[in-house]
Amino acid sequence: MMRGKDHTRAPAFSPMKESVAAAVQEEVWEVRPSGMLVQKRTPDSDPPPGGAPVPTIRVKVKFAGVTHEVYVNSQASFGELKKLMAEKTGLHPDDLKAVYKGREADSKEFLDMIGVRDRSKLTMLEDPSAQARRLIEERRNAKAQRAAKAVSRVSLDVDKLASKVSALETIVNKGGRVVEADVVALTEALMNELVKLDAVAAEGDVKAQRRIQEKRVQKHVEALDAIRAKAAKNTRASPAPNNNKAAARPNHLPPRPPPAHHQQRRHWDSFDLLSSAPSSSAPVSTMALATTTSPSPKFDWELF
Repeated sequence: MMRGKDHTRAPAFSPMKESVAAAVQEEVWEVRPSGMLVQKRTPDSDPPPGGAPVPTIRVKVKFAGVTHEVYVNSQASFGELKKLMAEKTGLHPDDLKAVYKGREADSKEFLDMIGVRDRSKLTMLEDPSAQARRLIEERRNAKAQRAAKAVSRVSLDVDKLASKVSALETIVNKGGRVVEADVVALTEALMNELVKLDAVAAEGDVKAQRRIQEKRVQKHVEALDAIRAKAAKNTRASPAPNNNKAAARPNHLPPRPPPAHHQQRRHWDSFDLLSSAPSSSAPVSTMALATTTSPSPKFDWELF
């Protein structure tokens, strides 16, 4: 006798699936103040296609003792209402604070969700703290933009210097010689770019870009040190030119005259030969007689 098997079906929806579905449903739908369940909206969402046209309401907004009538979409957000009031007051929309029925409304909240209808009254106030936060944020953004531009300029300069470093590397790798002054000038230019990067106060992505450029500069400086070492090695390996060997003179030219000191030496040798040659006795005796018979000069000292 065979026993019957119990066939049990699994539930169509598990508790986990039901909770996920409920969470999705909570995110998609919302309840209006009148109790109507509607689809949840965001300030950037578009109205559903094919739906009824959204009516425009007239709202009385009081600011600095003056009441302004503003025509706005009934499903608009308070942020859009602040933009319309900014055109009338000359203030920035983020510097305004909306108060409806004694409660401050957030810029992302919608008028119809709070209960604002046609001819409703609300108050707009200037928010000094929001204005201070906005100014601080604008200064921070401006500082970040200046830092990004400075890093970009340094990057362009480093690209130009990198091409010159590559050219020197090509020359040295082929066994050629480079001018030491060129290597020194490139090194100083790269160090100047490194000083510019150190002066940039950056945060976030700009700081990361600055670090990348610093590594590039250091890499090129190390490459120049290697170029200097290779150039010195090539100089020692190549034979030095022999400057003592005289250049060959073409055959069609006459021989060069001897140097001046050789000519002077030849004159002295001729003089020595003449002085050592024997002379006749008559001129010598005549010269000696003339020397002995010549009277000594007399001076009249009384004239002085």
